[in-house]
Amino acid sequence: MSIHLVKLYPSLALAVAITLAAGDGQARPMRRPVGVVRGTVQFRGTPPVRAPLRRDSDPVCARIEKLAEDVVVTGGKLRDVHVRIKPGTLASSFAGSFTPAEITQTECMYTPRVVGVMIGEGVMIRNGDPTYHNVHGSVGTRTLWNLSQPAAAPEIMRTDLGKAGDVVSLRCDVHAWMQAYVVITDHPFFDVTEADGVFELRGVPPGTYELEAWHPTLGLRTTRITVGKGKAVPPVTFTFGP
Repeated sequence: MSIHLVKLYPSLALAVAITLAAGDGQARPMRRPVGVVRGTVQFRGTPPVRAPLRRDSDPVCARIEKLAEDVVVTGGKLRDVHVRIKPGTLASSFAGSFTPAEITQTECMYTPRVVGVMIGEGVMIRNGDPTYHNVHGSVGTRTLWNLSQPAAAPEIMRTDLGKAGDVVSLRCDVHAWMQAYVVITDHPFFDVTEADGVFELRGVPPGTYELEAWHPTLGLRTTRITVGKGKAVPPVTFTFGP
């Protein structure tokens, strides 16, 4: 589960409100959830076969067999789905924490494959492999940068990522199977699913929103949700298929 919101807005990230108990002056939790959207992303049907990647162009990469990560399904749950309130729909403005998302090149793969950032936060890419990589960032067909990153080179830090709603694609031109995605929003209410397919958005202001679930291979799903003050939002399920 992402800790993005906890670091960025600790006051908003609390799932419970704290009140003073009458008479004893002790702080006690109220267990009624406020502004929390939880759910699961599932895959219906037979998932695509994850084929072994051909990595023999580099002896370092060839040491470990890896499977394609275009669609990763575990027990019917879908990994690498960016779930967020639709960008551009929140009336309030939110300042970033200037804490970049971190992506590591390890075993000649990008880890994690999908990350989310707010405008201005940026992304830090680290080479954890004893071999040469380059980091080619682009939005659509437009190249943002193309930088070398040999083994033991310093981290690459970039904040020129684009506008809310953009997806920056990262690839290594040396190892064509390496891809990752940086999704940009104008608010902190997003999460990326791991193997269990679970997502959680905390501290969402009351209102009715378009909730989006985006996967780099399978596309976009949307649903409407209403967040009420002092009320839990019913669990949300997004379903993707072949």
